[in-house]
Amino acid sequence: MHMRPTRRSWRAASAAAISAFAVLAAGCGSGSGSATADAAGGTAGGGGDKPFIALSNGFIGNGWRQTMIAKFEAAAEQAKADGLIGKYKVVNAPGENSATEQVAQIKSLLLQKPDALLIDPASPTALQPVIQQACTAGVKVVVFDSAIDAPCAHVLQNSFVDWATYAAKPLLEGIGGKGSVIVSRGVVGSQPEAEMLDTTKKILAGYPGVKTVATVTGMCDGATAQKAVLGVLSSLPKVDGVIGCGDGYGVAQAFATAGKPVPAVDFETNGRALSYWRDNKIDNGSVAVMSDPGQSVAALWEALDLLDGKDVPKQMTFPIVLIEQKDRDAWASVLKPDEYAAWPWTRELFRQQVEAVKTGGKPIQPPIPSAAS
Repeated sequence: MHMRPTRRSWRAASAAAISAFAVLAAGCGSGSGSATADAAGGTAGGGGDKPFIALSNGFIGNGWRQTMIAKFEAAAEQAKADGLIGKYKVVNAPGENSATEQVAQIKSLLLQKPDALLIDPASPTALQPVIQQACTAGVKVVVFDSAIDAPCAHVLQNSFVDWATYAAKPLLEGIGGKGSVIVSRGVVGSQPEAEMLDTTKKILAGYPGVKTVATVTGMCDGATAQKAVLGVLSSLPKVDGVIGCGDGYGVAQAFATAGKPVPAVDFETNGRALSYWRDNKIDNGSVAVMSDPGQSVAALWEALDLLDGKDVPKQMTFPIVLIEQKDRDAWASVLKPDEYAAWPWTRELFRQQVEAVKTGGKPIQPPIPSAAS
């Protein structure tokens, strides 16, 4: 029999465990100023019998993270209006993805007694004790956008193998399966980058007509990739493609600066990159591919289903965002320059994807926007 514990039942049991952290959390200034978004639905701790959902985000310093938070807040507002939740709160850790700051802020959030805690973590390991603390207190924990070393948490993420596959295969097919390419690596030394590089190498091995003429470190960042690619272009012959990880806008700028034709690239999925791709009539096998900032919305639906006692797999992989040329203009017409494409996860679509994960079926394909008239 699945019953969601009431706030009263777990508050009493966990008060002593949590109170020891009150001074530390308060001293870190968590939950204050522009780092926090709070939508009250009643007294502190939630809106009556409706659940209180908290989200802790380890970093807010780029457009992808900002899109992720905006999508969550819009979905949470609608869920609140629909009577599904009583309150939600977002806390963005300041600084450069600091696990220490995020741990302190999660401890502060736990003092406010949420029913569920969603986490985009700054570290796959450093948050384990505070996540265990939350689970022990009866909080449903959903980690998204990353793996995590915390057995009690549910994990929802995109696949880095899928990302690397979609960054390479459509591009290589687009250049006819032959020619010269540059590989722009991501955050070298990280587990995701190692996984993506290994996948890229395996795919390239299947295209004997393609030669890798240079490898650079672009950090999955347009500005960094622009400098790195520009540094090798003068010594290279014609380049037909650059396999990257959402850094194509900067890569294209590098070629333009060098006075060379822009090759096939892996564009960012934001409005600026897609509009550049469209406006410059680039038709050479380029794609746009990145992870889905809509994972935060899927995590909200997962938390609510867990609170309702539904059977949800502990580990779930949701589809990456791939934008091919046929869908480019539709996305470009609805995205602001720094806004990233996100799948529009409704509760029904989320549940369909859960069933696909359970059965090993084909992933759900959420709808793309309608092209502006």
